[in-house]
Amino acid sequence: MKRVLSMGVVAAVVAGVFAMGQVPTPAGDVVLTLSGSIALRNADEVFQFDLDMLKALPFVAYEVEDPWLGTQVYGGVDLSALLHYVGIPAAAKRAVIVASDAKEFPVEIKDALYYPILIAYSSGGERIRASRGGPLKLVFPYQIEGVEDLYAPEMWSWFVIEIRIEY
Repeated sequence: MKRVLSMGVVAAVVAGVFAMGQVPTPAGDVVLTLSGSIALRNADEVFQFDLDMLKALPFVAYEVEDPWLGTQVYGGVDLSALLHYVGIPAAAKRAVIVASDAKEFPVEIKDALYYPILIAYSSGGERIRASRGGPLKLVFPYQIEGVEDLYAPEMWSWFVIEIRIEY
């Protein structure tokens, strides 16, 4: 039920954007770029977000055992909300999370739509600092049985800068 409500809010935001005929653009520094097979774009072939644009999307937070930092309460945007916001094709297979050091972390679309995988921008209610992997970090919901088997600790990405949608 919670996931359905969240997606309903995202759909309403997107519908409002289209109804106004305006696609939001970053006013601040770009912190995340979505690329590849996406429908909504606000720059050359991509959709760019500044932190305020991400914060305007539905907020999700949960406590999880971070494999490197111990128990944390991370908050941010559910990966599925980002995918719905920019519009991905039904045939898309994976969202490749790209870190600032060019390392890539593939997440299956089916998993992104099923599990609350976060693009986190807060930890303990505070913004994630660069010394802790910020401003954006890929967080897997290890509190859900089986997720750690799908996405090993090495898949947690610090310094996330891009999500590329692939077939």
